[in-house]
Amino acid sequence: MTAPQIPPTAAESTTAGSGTPAAAPGSGAATAAAAAPAPAFAASVPGRRLTALGGLALIAGAVLYTAGIATSPPQASEAASDYIASLAADPGLTQLSAALLHFGNLFLALGFLAVPGLVRGSRGGWLTLVGALLATLSHALVSGWVLFDFWTMTIGRELDATTALALFEAVQSGSVFGILSMLPMLNLLAMPLATAGLARAGVVPWWLLAFAVVPTVVMFVVPFSPALFAAVTAVGFIPAVWFGLAVLRRVRAERALAV
Repeated sequence: MTAPQIPPTAAESTTAGSGTPAAAPGSGAATAAAAAPAPAFAASVPGRRLTALGGLALIAGAVLYTAGIATSPPQASEAASDYIASLAADPGLTQLSAALLHFGNLFLALGFLAVPGLVRGSRGGWLTLVGALLATLSHALVSGWVLFDFWTMTIGRELDATTALALFEAVQSGSVFGILSMLPMLNLLAMPLATAGLARAGVVPWWLLAFAVVPTVVMFVVPFSPALFAAVTAVGFIPAVWFGLAVLRRVRAERALAV
């Protein structure tokens, strides 16, 4: 007695003489659809959006920071007493300037986190990463630091000049305060390092490095003037704006490839 013959399934049947499994009618499209992997770019959409926000933050931060410098109250000299008096003389202008500088630095700190993503390959990667992280740290510190202007303005208005100066100097004499006040100086290295790294990676031209160095030198050799320093600051932020536009172009290109 022979065993009953079970009809072969579509996967088991073969074409005549070929040994190749024959697909069941109408199953090819369904099988291909089931086997096709999900688009690789689908999961990166939130990442692209965050990166684009980083590029916009760099541009907005540069604009706000420059506006904050332009609205800084003028002061007679670099002396602490004149600094207190200048902030106390015009509370409205002081608060506007401090708010613009606060958000300008905050946006710059966030925006620089998107800069290392511009590098493709190993050339310039470490320089860009170190520069961007130093920029993020220094701008984050300054974003909180400028809120100190509200306190300085208030003691200048509520206390006599001698007492206000003594209190101001007492606060600044603390050892931890001194260390924290020096950390924003990291930004002197941050922009040149990031620019040099991106130039080495071929993302930006090498001549852009001049805009990351020269304006800083100018600020150290000329006395403070809101209008002059705002102009110098605007020139000094050309690399940051360039980075922001490069980030936006990269995101746009990746979006086009993903469609």
